[in-house]
Amino acid sequence: MSVTEFLPGIGWREHIAAYWVRKMEPGTGIAGRRIYADGCADLICNAGENTVYFYPLEGEQTAIPLHPGRLYLGGTMTAYGVLKTDAPCLLTGIRFLPGGFYTLFSQDMQPVVDAVMEFPEEGLRTLMQHAEQLDVRLNQWLGDRSGPEVLQNVGKYDFLLLRRRMYDSGGQVSVDALAEEMHVSNRTLERIFKKNVGIPPKEFLRIVRFQEVLKRLQHEAEKNALTRVPGESLLRIAFELGYYDHAHLTNEFKKYAGILPSELSHFYKTGISYGQYF
Repeated sequence: MSVTEFLPGIGWREHIAAYWVRKMEPGTGIAGRRIYADGCADLICNAGENTVYFYPLEGEQTAIPLHPGRLYLGGTMTAYGVLKTDAPCLLTGIRFLPGGFYTLFSQDMQPVVDAVMEFPEEGLRTLMQHAEQLDVRLNQWLGDRSGPEVLQNVGKYDFLLLRRRMYDSGGQVSVDALAEEMHVSNRTLERIFKKNVGIPPKEFLRIVRFQEVLKRLQHEAEKNALTRVPGESLLRIAFELGYYDHAHLTNEFKKYAGILPSELSHFYKTGISYGQYF
């Protein structure tokens, strides 16, 4: 299953990570793709002919069908999921940065945590039925729908500032420190996060830290550092990011990715999947 991503227009990049197209040609059988927890939300249009199935949550086997011709909202995931389909397949999507969907659509994100539900926006559904020039058409649609005032903070609090602070810390800033910096109580901070992302700040920080592990594993693989002493490299990453020990890192990684960090680093280095979905 090939994946193509497009950057949104400059004015949308604080809220949207990418527009994307997932495509599988006829005659290639059944395919899947592992979806890692990242705190983002997606609008997904099944622009193909076959139903696509999303299996959310670690250890769960309940499939959520994405039927052809329909538009869906997928919320924040608290564990990895797997997307499976028969060929041919064509999905188009918008990946919103944490808090981005709430900013642009003012929809509370709690109901879609670990869930996918149909999204009733007919104009957007029609637009996303075609992959050609998807980025141009989505930029135009967003521009027609949203004036500059929409891109201001929704409510009193600046979630963009919170998000940057958490990413800059690699997920290691404390909830108490965030609340103090925003001049709010911990309870108010939790309400802000549940509206914008759907989950409490502590859980979001764990996901941010996991994403930092992903980046470091990829960087290590590119340097071929893990070829020599993979155990020491993983131990160093665990220590630097505040995990208790190697086992703590491994357990968190399996929850959010469904695989071992060593398996992913090997895939980054070699491209060999051994039949697993990456």
